[in-house]
Amino acid sequence: MTNGIDVNCLWGTWPFRKLYKNKLSDLQQIHKETGISGGYVSCMNSIFYQDPFEGEEDLHEVLKGTSYKHILTVNPTLPAYKTDIERGIKEFGIKGVRVFPTYHHYALNDKHFLDLCAFLKKCRLPLLLTTHVEDERFDYLLLQSQIDVREFKTFLNTVTDLPVMLMSLRAGTMYGLTQELRDLPNVYADTSCIKDPVASFEELTAKLGDRKLVYGSQYPLNVLRSTLYEVTMAKIPEASKNRILRDNAVDFFNYKF
Repeated sequence: MTNGIDVNCLWGTWPFRKLYKNKLSDLQQIHKETGISGGYVSCMNSIFYQDPFEGEEDLHEVLKGTSYKHILTVNPTLPAYKTDIERGIKEFGIKGVRVFPTYHHYALNDKHFLDLCAFLKKCRLPLLLTTHVEDERFDYLLLQSQIDVREFKTFLNTVTDLPVMLMSLRAGTMYGLTQELRDLPNVYADTSCIKDPVASFEELTAKLGDRKLVYGSQYPLNVLRSTLYEVTMAKIPEASKNRILRDNAVDFFNYKF
């Protein structure tokens, strides 16, 4: 495999455990070693800062002069997030907007969130919707809320003209969203949390096809080689691997609004 794309790269500090390789240079090195040509980077600090844009300014400085693409993190329940997006477009050249509703505790039918989706359509930017970050069973300082399959279904069938990447979905939820992932042209899912033996890529592609799965590592919270080997060592056609590792990401970020 060469020239893969990683749509779920993280930079910054994770407040719940120490990360030993969370610099951009660490990401660049592991990508070089594994044949990944680049990726889309989000700032972990912005999830928790009172002013998320402060984290985005730091990420911009880190990414400056590299081929890595900036994904802006916002919390739509905070004021001025639209201004942050406008500044992100103008000053940072952002390629999408990422949200963390399970950490910021709003439902997918929340008025502020739906307003964000409408604004993204106006700005012609995709939405990267993160369902969880780490295993909820380890939560104790900050509890992640839950999103059930019915809530996903209602939301995805409401925003059919906005490209949506479902980040960190587990296989069970993917299977529950089979119809949406197969039939809605705007809905994709990254592969960062498909690490369970019962959730093989052979089964996933047999049920969901290979057009909507997009490789993401969620590095440095995940071990990148582990997430990559799930795809590269799967007994699926090489054409399917290439779609998951690169082609589908290109399609998503070039979605025709």
